[in-house]
Amino acid sequence: METQVRTPNQIFCQPQRFLVPLFQRPYVWNEELQWEPLWADLVRVATRLLQKPDIQHPPHFLGAVVLQQVQSRTGDLPERTVIDGQQRLTTLQILLDALHAPLLQIGENSSASRLEYLVTNDERFRKSADDRFKVSPTNRDRPAFNEVMAATPPVDYTVLEHRNARLVHAHRYFSQQAAKWLACEDAKERGARASAIEVSARELLQIVVIDLTAEENAQEIFETLNARGAQLTAADLIKNFVFQKLRAAGADVEHAYETHWKEFETAFWET
Repeated sequence: METQVRTPNQIFCQPQRFLVPLFQRPYVWNEELQWEPLWADLVRVATRLLQKPDIQHPPHFLGAVVLQQVQSRTGDLPERTVIDGQQRLTTLQILLDALHAPLLQIGENSSASRLEYLVTNDERFRKSADDRFKVSPTNRDRPAFNEVMAATPPVDYTVLEHRNARLVHAHRYFSQQAAKWLACEDAKERGARASAIEVSARELLQIVVIDLTAEENAQEIFETLNARGAQLTAADLIKNFVFQKLRAAGADVEHAYETHWKEFETAFWET
């Protein structure tokens, strides 16, 4: 186990994939409790940087994620399973991508490109379409995530097939907030704002990353981190345990989920 404090730039700079297992809960963060506070924190950091660009600024701490290395074949993209913190990691990817389009629209192509390489793997490292994005959410959220992340900027959210998905709403929220932040008549000030928000998102947010080896007991660590919290139910822990066992046994976990578990994640059962 290795624990480090890292910025988004350090976490996502290398070609790799972060896989959210299907047995984890779907994306549940919302505007009031998570997106709005996160954006306010980012703006606060960017404002300090904008006002005093020549001094060192303290980063803003976002929390922790637990990752586990996956043994992969030589030549394949390195992969890590997201054991804990998938809501945080997925939201961070949505935020970085949502900042990209408004920056392009005002001609800040360099700032936009520095964010783009944090969410997508270069084509030279891809062997399949699944390798495009660095984070792969759980199968329930994956179609909406892939659609909005792949949409051509400026994104017309009304025409997206998954326009009502929570992840699409998150992308639209951050994109709209970024456009407001960058709205300025003076080109010089607009450029300074673009640089401040981009640098803050890449370098002045911090996450504690707990990186497990492939041999460590991810289930035990998952339960230790979550079993006493109010958010996870007994059903969440059972689901995690069962599908971890199925994956370890070499079973087709996608088929098992579709056949035996998917029905329990409908609105009726979740209520």
